[in-house]
Amino acid sequence: MSQQPISFSVPEASFDLTLLPEPAPQRGTAAFREAVTLYYKDAYREAGGRTDVAFSDGQIEVSWDPAADQRPASETITEHLEAGRYEEAIPLLEATLQLQPDDVESLTQLGMVKSDLGELVEARRLLERAVALDPAHVNALVSLGVAALRAGDPTSAQDPLEQALALTPANPYALRTLGQAHLMRNEPEAALPLLRQAAETPPADPITLYTLAQVLMALDTPEHRKEADACLSRALALNPPTDLAERLRQAHSRLARQVLRANAAGQPRLDVVTYCASALQTYASLSPAAQKQLLMEVATAGQKGLKINEPAARLQLRHLPNPEPITALHAACLLFVGVQLLMPGQDSGFDFEGEFKLAKGLVK
Repeated sequence: MSQQPISFSVPEASFDLTLLPEPAPQRGTAAFREAVTLYYKDAYREAGGRTDVAFSDGQIEVSWDPAADQRPASETITEHLEAGRYEEAIPLLEATLQLQPDDVESLTQLGMVKSDLGELVEARRLLERAVALDPAHVNALVSLGVAALRAGDPTSAQDPLEQALALTPANPYALRTLGQAHLMRNEPEAALPLLRQAAETPPADPITLYTLAQVLMALDTPEHRKEADACLSRALALNPPTDLAERLRQAHSRLARQVLRANAAGQPRLDVVTYCASALQTYASLSPAAQKQLLMEVATAGQKGLKINEPAARLQLRHLPNPEPITALHAACLLFVGVQLLMPGQDSGFDFEGEFKLAKGLVK
């Protein structure tokens, strides 16, 4: 925002009543003028300086004078945005745009905020205006693509993202978002090179690695599964936020199941049948309370991730009658069978239904 005094005029008849508390007072009344005055003073409060509002001949006259040592409003806005204080940033951004409607940076920042808040129609309107004013504004282009993707419109996301990449070919956010758009359109082959390039561009980003793993798992070849496993391991090692970590663990489990099925060539796994039969016998030997303890213990182990395709991976369960370490695949079968017996209808995270039916036929 300029640090020179600024004045502007708005017709009372065109003032947006939705900006005032409900019920909005009638135009021209003392209550209307008081509410409008409070609106402008509140809007410019964080910008500092002095704001005056007057009314004359059906016009609202607004003037703003900065303090002598006034900080640029852009610095305050940036601080709020970086700290995630959107409620403090929005009035300043809106005030800036009232004074400078074509300020591309403010349009972009407010569009990004609206996108983060889920107000996607308004976000796209603001970002489209920013791009129309400055077609080479990369942040506006990428943000417009993100907003379109969040609105479930990957087709509209493609053009601004491709424009951003034409301007900055190594932009990791444009690469990742365009890859996500292709994935949403069920085009994993098109997404793959974009996400691979994004994953190789510092700084390392767990969301990019997670999305790349999803694409590799969708392609589902032995080579792609191996690469997906490496991506998920890297992402987990970056200590992402809890919700992303949970999605990564779920994806890792899905990948392990894909490998398991691929190794079995579509046939029932005899080792899974054996482990399920053993699990049935184990639960049958325990009291109801002991059954629940075992299930809780193995479920906790499952939340940390079970490397079911690594025979050397072993774990020890305190509530097993036999204290010897067992394989991760055996633990997965204990989890599956325990859920079937004690929590029917719930999802254990493993698809051993065929092997479980065969195991029940073996255990009388």
